Amino acid sequence: MKKLTLAMLLALIGTTAMAQNFEGSTIEERIAYSTGQNEDSIKTAKGYITMFQQTNANKDYQDMYENFKWIKKYAPFAQNGIYTQGPFMFYSLITTEQDQAKKKQYFDEMMELFDLRQKNLDALNSFAKTKSTLGDVLSVKAEYYNWTAPAALGDKFDLRESYKNFSEAIKMVNEQGGREITGSFLQTFFLVSDAVFKATKGGTREQYLQDYLDSKDACEKMLQLAKEAQQNGDSVKARQLVATYDAPLAAIEQIFSQSGAADSAQLIAIYTKKFEDYKTDINKLNSSLNIMQNNDCDESDIYYQYAEAAYALEPSFTSAIGLAQKAQKDGQAAKMLEYYNKALELASNDSRRGIICLNICNGLTKTKQYTGALTYAEKAIGYNDDLTGKAYLKMANINALLGQYGEAVAYCDKASNADITVSGSANRLKANIQKAQASQAANAAAMKAYNDFKARQKAEEDFWKGGGK
Repeated sequence: MKKLTLAMLLALIGTTAMAQNFEGSTIEERIAYSTGQNEDSIKTAKGYITMFQQTNANKDYQDMYENFKWIKKYAPFAQNGIYTQGPFMFYSLITTEQDQAKKKQYFDEMMELFDLRQKNLDALNSFAKTKSTLGDVLSVKAEYYNWTAPAALGDKFDLRESYKNFSEAIKMVNEQGGREITGSFLQTFFLVSDAVFKATKGGTREQYLQDYLDSKDACEKMLQLAKEAQQNGDSVKARQLVATYDAPLAAIEQIFSQSGAADSAQLIAIYTKKFEDYKTDINKLNSSLNIMQNNDCDESDIYYQYAEAAYALEPSFTSAIGLAQKAQKDGQAAKMLEYYNKALELASNDSRRGIICLNICNGLTKTKQYTGALTYAEKAIGYNDDLTGKAYLKMANINALLGQYGEAVAYCDKASNADITVSGSANRLKANIQKAQASQAANAAAMKAYNDFKARQKAEEDFWKGGGK
């Protein structure tokens, strides 16, 4: 696209910022968009921008703030720096400022800056070297709010507002993807959710369970970037991404496991009470099925009721799997296979069918149908070889449950080699299996020593009973 001329830019001043496209433009042209093509105005703006960059490099945040205010008012499209560097400037000002009213002023201006970036994101992306998503912006906003709001707002700080910012960002990242979202963000989000859950004494259990699934899903999506990097030949970046996101994923799972939120009896009680309200809402039915399935409630009568209601409203692979599990529990093998096959039919492509096969594998594993579970893990690879690592991890877990530790360890290694995104999980499972192996070997050795002792004792008793001959 040809560079925009000053005349073209000036002609667009009357339109909204969201409609602007500055692709191929120079900084002078973007300054002129807001200030006009007066050379003195352009020169003045460039001076403020230079000083903004210098004061940032010198960590002179008070002078940086003075330059920031001019640029934000008169040249908001000159560069992305005021949006990406501005928040840390405000963070530094808030943490060093002694006057509480001033802290609050800086905090409010920082929040306004995030809102402005969000409003102008398309225009800013049109000339940015690295594009940002709305999820990126909301993620950074959530973190800066969490860091600064307690100091800036004092006793008016509301943990629920911090939670709201995080949950909006997570939702946007899961819907649209994200670039700047960090592993620490995902972990902090779930810590905030955990704090809200505990502060309300379990009153937000259903939302907390959804937060767990959302944060875990976001973490896994970011880990997917590691696979892409590896496929593109950038093994260094792939390892860095795994190092950045695998630990937070493990921490999220640990926080959740210690929360007590996944108590199956309580979940069954909750969803039993909600069934009458939910039974005509397909979204709530499917969400509830997903939560129950992920928290060991998928062998309960209420789970089957949700599956039947959801399937009657709008058949999906989720509800079909639920009905297959019910048929299996009822001993109706043919009907079980019918619903499992229906779940695969309801998928739109082989990639989705592969994922469904892994879901079926989970269901069969829970009901100790290990041969069938292994079969569907293999089918998942047949539908979508991109799932090879995840399928091998399922196979490792099944073999561990069967006590076939050698095969389980081998599948852990195969999973790690096939898919870098599951390497952390595979290594943790491998370590646990090896502990079990060591314990098994120790028990066997102890039993052998005990049996040898008993044999010697009996031989000695027989010797003396025989007169010592």
